[in-house]
Amino acid sequence: MTYDIAIIGAGCAGLSLAYQLSKVENLNKKIIILDNKSEFKKDRTWSFWKTSHHDFEDCLEKQWFKFNIKYNEQFKSFNNFKYPYQTIDSLKFYKKIQNNLKDNFYIKLDTNISEIKKASKFYQIETNNGNIETKLVFDSRVPKLEQGNLYQHFYGLEIETKDLSFNNDELTLMDFDCEQKNGIHFFYVLPFTNHQALIETTWLSNLEDLKKQNYVDELKEYIENNLKLKNYNIIREEIGAIPMFRTSYKKDNCYFNIGLRGNINRMSTGYAFPYIQKHSTIIAKAIEKLSFDKAISMKYEFLDRLFIKVLQNNMKIMPNIFFKMFDENYQNQIIRFLSSEGSLSDDYKVIKNMPKSLFLKNLFI
Repeated sequence: MTYDIAIIGAGCAGLSLAYQLSKVENLNKKIIILDNKSEFKKDRTWSFWKTSHHDFEDCLEKQWFKFNIKYNEQFKSFNNFKYPYQTIDSLKFYKKIQNNLKDNFYIKLDTNISEIKKASKFYQIETNNGNIETKLVFDSRVPKLEQGNLYQHFYGLEIETKDLSFNNDELTLMDFDCEQKNGIHFFYVLPFTNHQALIETTWLSNLEDLKKQNYVDELKEYIENNLKLKNYNIIREEIGAIPMFRTSYKKDNCYFNIGLRGNINRMSTGYAFPYIQKHSTIIAKAIEKLSFDKAISMKYEFLDRLFIKVLQNNMKIMPNIFFKMFDENYQNQIIRFLSSEGSLSDDYKVIKNMPKSLFLKNLFI
């Protein structure tokens, strides 16, 4: 079969691009979406600060206007009604996009790709379900783990209790009151209801492998000892690793990497969902020209690279820096800064709360 566009991966990046392409008027192209999963289900969540409009308000699992940070038995709580913290339910997201795709879109699950070859005018995609020819490829497959590099890696459980165990009006963004070893460690609690929450153990460190058994005990200990929960049911689990570095790929005029594979995430925060939406919109608007602007500005790429240097060279003091960075007087500025929406004034106010000598020292390393 021959198509105009093949999107590899029916996850956040692949389906976001399909959704934006489906909104382009008079787009007379035959588009196929390939994925090796057998069905769509709630397999993950995507969270971010809502600083601008997006198309998936109807896919929210929950949003919060209050959050807290904990460090060294200190506690900061913030109320923010301007920029809610939102979590997208992946199953609602998948269903919405499936329901909105037009007749020129084809989703093919249970498809494993063995090879992608460049022919004269087409790419040939060899799969277990037959071969496909396509003029354009947008590849969102999860990049292979680069052992020893810096990642934000996590393991989480969505749990349910019989008792009223959670304050569902307030999320815990970072709880650093835990063992810090060979990296930066914190816990993250998203209470969806008084009975149900997603709880994650998160590390910023060099990663050799991503195995569930590396995280299970520390998460169980946090749930039972810190949150004092003994009786709970596990609804689902998720595990992942977000690179805190940039990967270079061989460029081709008709083959494009998107999502994490295309470096569409903030290195310093791991946030990807808003940038994937922005990047998908950029691609859809310029699909005929095949010349796409960047989703993340050079300013934030530069600041992230500097921040990563400081983090790698000063891991022991970074929890304290994170804690101090969130200031009640500048919370809107820090949220805009973390969301790549900051003005120069915002940047100044955030940087002012940082240990300037430390950042200046790392600027020239």
